[in-house]
Amino acid sequence: MNRLAQAPYNEQLYVKGTFNGWGDDTPMSYLGEGCYQAVICFSADQHSFKISDQQGSELLTFSADKYKAVACAVDQVQPLMTAKGIGNDLTFLAPSTGLYTVTLTVIDTQPSLLISFGGENNDAEPDRELIQAEFVIQSKTGTLLAKAKPVLKPQDLFEQLAIQVSESAPFVFGDNVDGYYEGATHGFVAAGKYRHKQGWYLGTFASFVDGAINDKNDAQSAEILPYGVTHYYPNQALDTMMLFSQQRASALTVSSENAATLAIAPQLNLAINTSSVKVFDNGMVYELDSSLRQENTPSFIAICANKSFRFREATFTEMPALKEVMHLSGSHVKPVIETSQKETSFTVYLAFAETEELAIEQANALLDQDGYTLHQQQTYDMLTQSYLWTSDLEYNRALMWAKASGKVFVSNEFGKGIWAGLPWFKDCWGRDSFIALPGITLVNGDFDDAKTIIDNFASMQLTDDQSLNYGRIPNRVTSLTNIIYNTTDGTPWMVREVWDYLRYSGDLDYAKTIYPIVQTYIDGIEKNYLDQHGLMTHRDPDTWMDAKLEGKVPWSARGNRANDIQALWYTSLKVAIELARLNQDQASALRYRAMADKVQFSFQKMFWDEQTEMLADRLKEDDSRDLQVRPNQLMTLTVPFDGGLVDKLIGAKVVKNAVSELLYPWGITSLSQYDPDFHPFHANRDEYHKDAAYHNGTIWGWNAGFTVSSLVKYGYADFAYELTKNLSQQILSIGHRGAMSENLDAFLSTEGGLTTTGTYAQAWSVSEFTRNGYQDYMGFSPNLLADKVTLAPCLPSSWQSAQAVLRFGNNNALNVSFERSANGAENYQLSYRHVSGEQLELVLFADDKAKYQLDLELGEQVVTVSFDPVKAVAEVNGECVGIICVQPGYQAQIGELQFAQPDLDLDFRVLKNQHVLQQQVESSGFAKATD
Repeated sequence: MNRLAQAPYNEQLYVKGTFNGWGDDTPMSYLGEGCYQAVICFSADQHSFKISDQQGSELLTFSADKYKAVACAVDQVQPLMTAKGIGNDLTFLAPSTGLYTVTLTVIDTQPSLLISFGGENNDAEPDRELIQAEFVIQSKTGTLLAKAKPVLKPQDLFEQLAIQVSESAPFVFGDNVDGYYEGATHGFVAAGKYRHKQGWYLGTFASFVDGAINDKNDAQSAEILPYGVTHYYPNQALDTMMLFSQQRASALTVSSENAATLAIAPQLNLAINTSSVKVFDNGMVYELDSSLRQENTPSFIAICANKSFRFREATFTEMPALKEVMHLSGSHVKPVIETSQKETSFTVYLAFAETEELAIEQANALLDQDGYTLHQQQTYDMLTQSYLWTSDLEYNRALMWAKASGKVFVSNEFGKGIWAGLPWFKDCWGRDSFIALPGITLVNGDFDDAKTIIDNFASMQLTDDQSLNYGRIPNRVTSLTNIIYNTTDGTPWMVREVWDYLRYSGDLDYAKTIYPIVQTYIDGIEKNYLDQHGLMTHRDPDTWMDAKLEGKVPWSARGNRANDIQALWYTSLKVAIELARLNQDQASALRYRAMADKVQFSFQKMFWDEQTEMLADRLKEDDSRDLQVRPNQLMTLTVPFDGGLVDKLIGAKVVKNAVSELLYPWGITSLSQYDPDFHPFHANRDEYHKDAAYHNGTIWGWNAGFTVSSLVKYGYADFAYELTKNLSQQILSIGHRGAMSENLDAFLSTEGGLTTTGTYAQAWSVSEFTRNGYQDYMGFSPNLLADKVTLAPCLPSSWQSAQAVLRFGNNNALNVSFERSANGAENYQLSYRHVSGEQLELVLFADDKAKYQLDLELGEQVVTVSFDPVKAVAEVNGECVGIICVQPGYQAQIGELQFAQPDLDLDFRVLKNQHVLQQQVESSGFAKATD
């Protein structure tokens, strides 16, 4: 009889938490009499978790409180309740690294939890023989190829980018298929998992030199590199883990100063009695029992190596370090791959596939191609496809790492897309994808990826003209059968990036293909969401500030017309005008132009408050202005390509207002600290649920992007760069190295440090950092549809030099070399690679923040431009030339900008009582969401 059928719950239960990426790889065994149990190896750290079924259903998700986190302690019974939600996890601070038994007991339908020390972890009795085999291998060795100057050579670049750590530091890599590896240095427990969907197959690994384990806990140092993680040991040995791109595969390597018997022991999530293993020409392949396989998930793992080797399945008795140091599970396979002869280096390849044939084919290819070197080459080529290297080494490193981190999120899980964030936003969100698209694809010259992502979302556009979502692309794609359309800004962000892609690529054919998609979107807005003023209406929670109380009522109501939504709507119409023109649809072009002009007129008239000189965050249904001070106002300056929505003088005042009140040195807050709804801290507060703070004070990394763009637009590069430098430090030294978190607390901790919150890695955070470097500081803006390339550098004064390779068109590039002379003159050397006939429009900033323009005809030859920012005069190849002032300075309106600082004397009402904003929201009468 099935014992689960006698259990209190008919579904399999799991312990899901930060220790396992919230996956379903830690099932609880039902022992009878209402008792479930799981033995878990916890690291000596803080862990958050819940008990739930595989789907995380409402009735089978257990925590201890509906709204807040509750701490568990060893040997203390904790009553549980059904409590699905965000921010209300169980937490456990493990006093030491080791095994713990987690017990769920259900008595009279009342569940309770107990965590106790210890648990059995012995070798399982296998129901098959343990395998041994030996292989003679002759492998190829590749060579890393460098690019032409000014690009650094591969090893020089990697040496500059290495993030060195002497204690545990987290990191994350992506395979750009459907998986990612998240882990930490200096340990084996919680050291990492390579995850596919809700499970994992490769965890940590150990290397051995002459039979002695290299203990990561005692590693002298570790280096986190864009291609992998290397640990250095006291015996002069080192080992490296790599996760490959565009395939499900990994390389594990060990090196020794002197020749020795080298070995690798990978942690595989395969139980000895639910898997089998067989030999192929160059190695071994494991097969997961067919009853445990999931669709579109690897079920075969092929293992090979680049030197002749012995393969054996070990036991704890033979190799105690596998249990005592690595803390492997006794019920799982424990393969050891060891060199047949003494060697100084050894690489093991693991290939993960859905069929045996594909796993073996992939492993053989890695061996034949020298996958280790090929992966380094591909990483180098990705980082240097476009290139920006300045005299500021810290900024260079952060920019390269932001580029590498952005690639982590590009996946093919639901067609080509960009995951929003890890670990719990591993979905393709329409809004997030297209905000992230320019920084992850366009500025890097990855135009095919950009086009494919647009096509993928466009293929999911809702075409039912009877639906309120008619014309929209998905808000979120969690599977090919679970597609949600409940957002007002995802589609106009896509339309904006359609035009961005066309400007970069010059793809005239695509302008014809995509035009009907844009027309359908505009038809949907006209049919369902257009008011008498030509502005786009929407529900309260349908902007990017979309948090809802219990998924129903908005925490930050911004209906029915938010300022950023109007900027996106205006931009969509401007894009439609150009697409209509390119498609010889003159009637539609005239109609869209009239609509855009009406939006512009209505916006400036209705959103700008002349008396207070403030821009409203939104218009309410009665047309009254909501003057809450939020950063969204800056998007009205940066979303439209021509900046035409807001008068430039008003724009200058918007910059001053928003920056002076909201911008701290470490980021821009989502609400002014002087607003009664302001929350100085985000998560883990007793006074409120974290979603109350999510858009009401909490800092969002991606908002720094349009903040920097706004400042640069008005010539304030030095002030913007102070923020950028602080973001650089966040990327290189806080949280998951090389990445950026989703959020930060608005205020510093009591120790004076930054507190990261939300996802540990967020796509649009790093993508905006990258975009700022290329589109704002370097000011690169191609528009091949107008046969023009604009370079409008607004360089920080701390940059004494910079070299750039800026991509556009069909493998075209603008090469830029910048030097600042001793007298302050700015000197540029400019040349095209693969001339396509575009005119170069050069726009330079004078010291009074005014913009001056000159037009150049470039060929293969180098053109030298010298500009004096004090006198606003220019020379081309040593001859004085006339320049035109295209934008006056606005220093009189903006003045000297300073960062806002937390006002610690303020009396925040949300900290004085429990759930202040929640009570306000619950009594507000807001319409409940029905999606």
